Amino acid sequence: MNLIEKSFQQLKNYCENEEFKGWDPYDGLNSKFLHSIPLIYKSKYIRLFWIQLFKRSPINLRKIFGVQKDYNPKGLGLFLSGYCNLYKIEHKKEYIEKIKFLIDKILQLQSKGWSGSCWGYNFDWEARAFFQPKNTPTVVASTFVGYALLDAYDLLKDQKLLSIARSVCDFILKDLNRTYDDKGNFAFSYSPLDKTQVFNASLLGSRMLSRVMVILEKKSLS
Repeated sequence: MNLIEKSFQQLKNYCENEEFKGWDPYDGLNSKFLHSIPLIYKSKYIRLFWIQLFKRSPINLRKIFGVQKDYNPKGLGLFLSGYCNLYKIEHKKEYIEKIKFLIDKILQLQSKGWSGSCWGYNFDWEARAFFQPKNTPTVVASTFVGYALLDAYDLLKDQKLLSIARSVCDFILKDLNRTYDDKGNFAFSYSPLDKTQVFNASLLGSRMLSRVMVILEKKSLS
């Protein structure tokens, strides 16, 4: 086993032992300490400072201030795609078991109340442009999960997975805001709660629509 294979195996073992839970660079607002002081938590500038402190500190402050490891839907989607790729290389039963575990966990974490299947992050997030409460669905998280479900569908041929991925398209088309230019072109918003123009995020959503259209052999999803 060479160094790359050894490093990969160590990482794989660690993630499995953690049951795919972990921290995120931006999860500082999950701090139990900060939530225990509601008056301070209400300040946008405190929230911005707190997130950047946790992100940039050379010391991991999460254990000190009560930020627990948790499931991140986008992360689970990336894990799911990874195990699908592993199974394509080597048909191991353990990979299928992990794929099914990740699918079940992903479906449990769906954000409810929207036009289609969608996912957000497992923490409140304060950005300069907007504030997003925990589990607010985003085009980025939903697209990574949708792509992973399509990867799993390619292997398992489970129509339920294709149906859920198709439902993600409804979220993108019906719930996200659109910003148009003078030529009629538009960009999708990052989430239903904002009207920002994040071009790479909008392109991720468009890529999701394109892949589903190709699989369903349709010219339109409207």
